[in-house]
Amino acid sequence: MIQSEHSSADKSAMARWDSLATHPGDSMCRMLLVAIAAMTLLALACGTAENAGSESNSPPVEDSIATMGAASIPVGHASDFEMSTPSHGVFNLDRLEGRPLVLNFWFPSCPPCRAELPDLQAAYEIHADEIQFLGVQLLGLDSAEEGQEFLDELGIEYPSGADAENQMVRDFKILGFPTTIFIDSDHNIVKKHAGILSAGSLETLIDLTIAPASTPVDVSGS
Repeated sequence: MIQSEHSSADKSAMARWDSLATHPGDSMCRMLLVAIAAMTLLALACGTAENAGSESNSPPVEDSIATMGAASIPVGHASDFEMSTPSHGVFNLDRLEGRPLVLNFWFPSCPPCRAELPDLQAAYEIHADEIQFLGVQLLGLDSAEEGQEFLDELGIEYPSGADAENQMVRDFKILGFPTTIFIDSDHNIVKKHAGILSAGSLETLIDLTIAPASTPVDVSGS
């Protein structure tokens, strides 16, 4: 279990992580992939413990990430993509023109991914009219069918689909799971966060992503 030095929401998320069992597997290949995933998550855990939980070594959300000047500087233009979802059709940047986006990369056998999903669903219920949510499932450890069954079990309603040939994982240079990318209405990447996000951190980053650059955002309670 990763020990968080931050908010009670973080501790709650980590408690959910600690209580989740990993998805069972039978084949040697599956076991090897689980081991690789575990090492990746351990590396992310060490980064969190050293206050380096997000890309480009910026401070974590609960500390000083959310100074308006720093957090509103885009870190690059988002790669175009095409994601097919079972119930919501095909998504790409053309369909999302003028609409900000939360991209969450996950897979069912990843305990912190699974622990984070309820907070993403709660945020979706609040912000669905303001920002698009899209889940991107890594294929390999789990099938697309297993992923959808798990989403149905948790009651996840925002669009989510399996990443065909893991193309989006490569295009967005995803190195660990979960990773959440916040993309503004001009399709600039505002923030790429590797590791689990608390509900408070998620709310702060959504506000920063949907707010016009000239609008100050109160981050004192993040």
